[in-house]
Amino acid sequence: MSKVKHSKYKNTGIIFELLVRQITEETMADGSTTAVSLMKKHFHKNSNLLKEYQIYRSITQQKYDDKMAAQMFIETCVEQYNDINKSHLRREKYNLVKEIKSVYNTETFFNSKINNYRNLASIYIMLENNGSPSLITNTKLSIIESIVTPPTALTPEPHDVVTETYSQMSDLDKKLTYKILIEKFNTKYSGLNTEQKDLIREYIESVTNTPRLKQYINESIEKVQAELDVMVEKVTNPVVKIKINEVRNLIKPLCKKSSVHDDNVVNLLNYYELVQELRNIHS
Repeated sequence: MSKVKHSKYKNTGIIFELLVRQITEETMADGSTTAVSLMKKHFHKNSNLLKEYQIYRSITQQKYDDKMAAQMFIETCVEQYNDINKSHLRREKYNLVKEIKSVYNTETFFNSKINNYRNLASIYIMLENNGSPSLITNTKLSIIESIVTPPTALTPEPHDVVTETYSQMSDLDKKLTYKILIEKFNTKYSGLNTEQKDLIREYIESVTNTPRLKQYINESIEKVQAELDVMVEKVTNPVVKIKINEVRNLIKPLCKKSSVHDDNVVNLLNYYELVQELRNIHS
């Protein structure tokens, strides 16, 4: 059975999602407007990229109570997509990806985890419509299933609000927003030690850069292990010494194939708490 080779570089829904995440990271980090500029330049109201993205957005957001209505909706979306000038669309997409490559590390940019990746990939396969009949049919059925949801289960997608907000914000607005975020962060987590605050801040700022976050966590784990090795030698209570060694043996860095999950961050926060208690005892 033939299959369509899916590519993140050609999936407008994924590219848009990654750019929005990049906007969040840059605003939290240094107030840079690189991603905002790319968004304005390539997704303007007359662009074919925006027309295609609006189809992706409609399919991911729209919900119906029955399959018949969902099927009619999908057919309408496909018709609209077929009306887009494909040669112009390919050129616009090529220029966008080329510019992304010129300003970002594409390996880290495109390797960021996307929660609705499967859905966006299915939409790409359906719109391209160049796979086997069974593949296209199964893909459409999968998309229809995702659309048929009780109204009470609807949840709004945040990225459009984020995009509109950032596109209208001035540089001063961005700086003020960042300042407020930092102040709220420091107030909420005032009880944490320096390492814990740094970890949470890195977790927030690395929302689009999973490899960097993974490297940060592994380096932090090595530091915790090293400090526990030093601290355990200062402990005189044999029971406590055994417990610390048990915890030390449980702390392991993430392997190459592992992804970063919330549990990894929570565990590291707890390890930092243990280290801080030992510091207080033996300071």
